[in-house]
Amino acid sequence: MAGPHESRADPGPGSRATIERQLVRLAEPTRRRDQVHTIDMNDGYLVDAPDLRDFDVDDEVGAAPIAGDQWPAIWLLAFDLVTAAIALPLALLLLAMISPAESNSLSKFWANAVSDASFPVAIVIALALAGFYRSSRWARYQSSFSELKELAVALCAGCVLSIAFSLTLHLIFDVTESNSTQLLLAAIVAIALITVAHATLSAFRRGVHTRVLIVGSGSLVDRIATYSSLTKGVEVVGRVVDASTAEEGSLGTVNDLPQLCEKFHANRIIVAFPTVLSHNSVTVFRSLPASVHIAIVPRYFELVSWRSRITDVYGLPLVEVAPAHLSGWDHFLKRGFDIIAGSLLLLVLSPVALLLSVLIKLSSPGPVLFPQERVGQGRQLFTIYKFRTMAVDESTQSDESEISAQHASIPLHELRNKGVEAERITRIGGFMRRTGLDEIPQFLNVLRGDMSLVGPRPFTESESETFAGWQARRFELRPGITGLWQVSGRNDLSTDDLRQLDYLYVASWSLWWDVKIVWDTPRAMVRGIGAY
Repeated sequence: MAGPHESRADPGPGSRATIERQLVRLAEPTRRRDQVHTIDMNDGYLVDAPDLRDFDVDDEVGAAPIAGDQWPAIWLLAFDLVTAAIALPLALLLLAMISPAESNSLSKFWANAVSDASFPVAIVIALALAGFYRSSRWARYQSSFSELKELAVALCAGCVLSIAFSLTLHLIFDVTESNSTQLLLAAIVAIALITVAHATLSAFRRGVHTRVLIVGSGSLVDRIATYSSLTKGVEVVGRVVDASTAEEGSLGTVNDLPQLCEKFHANRIIVAFPTVLSHNSVTVFRSLPASVHIAIVPRYFELVSWRSRITDVYGLPLVEVAPAHLSGWDHFLKRGFDIIAGSLLLLVLSPVALLLSVLIKLSSPGPVLFPQERVGQGRQLFTIYKFRTMAVDESTQSDESEISAQHASIPLHELRNKGVEAERITRIGGFMRRTGLDEIPQFLNVLRGDMSLVGPRPFTESESETFAGWQARRFELRPGITGLWQVSGRNDLSTDDLRQLDYLYVASWSLWWDVKIVWDTPRAMVRGIGAY
């Protein structure tokens, strides 16, 4: 939309309105080879732009991909073919054990294996059509859990493709038709095996396979660099500015990107939204070789979440912000997930809790549990329970510092004097804090209805007094044992960060997002990021 001083009739090729349209069309969802994705980067969100450029770029500067950028796709295809071939007999054996049907019995195993032999090939074809073997996937910030949804859809499509192939052969050559139940179970087994296989391959890939150049300046660039550094296999090689002259600390300007990509072997560009839009910059982005993949941080990225989607109006891409409302059905689903998953996790962790209780008693005198008043859903007070991690000292009992406006940008570990507490932390207490095991008793809070498995961070009453307006939406849900704050930095975050993350979570909640956060939590605990 034109600004107040711009002509509405003909904005011209260099106007802000025209340039905005050109920049946003880097993520245009029409006429694309690659699907546009909204992807997470430690729960910060990027719009992954499709490749609108010609793939025949052998004559362009820096067109040759990084060594190792192409071979993974070939090996991954072969690996998936073998994994799908293993999934088929496993599914047939499992079905023979649980199905009373004669057609699924063990005596029919080899006959069924032959009739279902097209399954592994169909799975690989479906994965290829879904883009799993494009080199661009290797440059994305995408966890194995984020990939799971796409993988499930692709494998179901592969199952249908295998059934269609078998039906075609049956109609033409009168061969035995595949059993759809067998193929469906094989697809379910393949989802599990391929997910584990991809995660294992990613864990064992050595070295850096994504080298990032950031376009922009200011605190957002620092934030992108921080998130990138937390991602395995990613290296930020530097930044450039979208200006006519380079700034101190930058490698150059946008005009230098082709040469810099070649010099530093960069295969990914992250564009932080510019303060000044440049027609020339859009031209440079479009001229980059196909081996360099582009992602764009959208304006108002604080509103973009897991549930956000990209749609279009006649080619103009729109980032749809998730409706900021939880229905009664949403609350029912969330509570059901808390009860079922919370009960299972508490049962699994009970031996660990018993061992920790004994170690706490042996480490220092005092109670096993540390109770504290926190503010929950609807601003109601409740008592939260943790394993005691410090030696008892009534004169210096830990108390949360009051949060005020001038403290909003200070990391929580500084605001709460975590460094001072270090002298009183017991040896077993330090281990529990680093791993988050001190929060196991909170599963009892979940079952009582005071807390949720996933939710906003539980604050004390004095801290909660400063939350008003949109920030108070955090009280619409029960506080969580884990949440966006847990997997995004914990006590390294400032109060402002927490407020934004809590609002984003409440306003954009989905059950799938809860499952993803639970999935990501063990990794955050093991790495000990933000634990004090």
